[in-house]
Amino acid sequence: MANDTNTGRAWLWLEPAHDAVFNERNRKALKRLVIRLSIFSFVAHLLLIFLAHALHAPQHWIDELGSSYLAAISTPFNFILFYEVLTLIAALPESTTRSIANQFEIVSLIFIRNVFHDIVHANDLVEGHRITAECGPLFMDMWAGILMFLLVAVFRHISLRHLSRSRSSLNVFNTYTQRFILQKKAVATGLTVLLVSMALWNVFLFALTGVHILMGQEGTLESATSFYNDMFTVMIFTDVLVLILSLVASDRYELVFRNAAFVVSIVLIRFALTTGFPFGAPLALTAMALGICTVLIYNYHVHNRYRAAL
Repeated sequence: MANDTNTGRAWLWLEPAHDAVFNERNRKALKRLVIRLSIFSFVAHLLLIFLAHALHAPQHWIDELGSSYLAAISTPFNFILFYEVLTLIAALPESTTRSIANQFEIVSLIFIRNVFHDIVHANDLVEGHRITAECGPLFMDMWAGILMFLLVAVFRHISLRHLSRSRSSLNVFNTYTQRFILQKKAVATGLTVLLVSMALWNVFLFALTGVHILMGQEGTLESATSFYNDMFTVMIFTDVLVLILSLVASDRYELVFRNAAFVVSIVLIRFALTTGFPFGAPLALTAMALGICTVLIYNYHVHNRYRAAL
């Protein structure tokens, strides 16, 4: 009994830390910072590409910065994606489905960012006025991004159905549900510290690799940053932890199965980001389709439980 009380006090101690980090003022300040960094990085990348060509820089500089000015388009997306990651963490205590939807959004943005990267390397499409095998990743990422955009909307739409009934069925667990929310706030606080630390480490590796390239040593800027792959690995274990904690609020079969299926979906997304063309996009789309089917079946279970309770 004493241990349970001490655990409850630990969650209560971490709640103010979460609320202080993710308050409305900090969110607005972060949004303004991301916008400024995105503009600065975009202009800086364009300027570096210009200088690399104007000053007849070594070829490996041009290879890393991009021979086309279109290469600078994908740079601001790194900051936008990081902002979406923090939005994901902020939504973690509110709703499991919203957290999964945010992870789907991040994946769709990653594929759209890849489109800008693919355009730079698909020179034959523009210069040769013909479609070659090099354009495969461009079309795959482009249409995958559009389909993901649609699937995210479908996922959010069906997640809202029967929401009031689902909540009413959990009213019996009010005390435990409140504790579950406090636990998720504690998880979100720890996750913020971990992901920010990972981001800073990746920035350090990126800067270090940049210095090596300027000195004429070997290295690639792309291989120095694996933040989003590592992030989804962390999210897999986070979702498993949330699944375990959710048993405090409810041990209903359909809820446990839904959360477990969501974990499988995130695992598929993690594989999709590391597999690459041509299997990466189909894997990510399969993960989203699995999430949608899971919510549809879960809603059906909730509907039947609600009717049985009448």
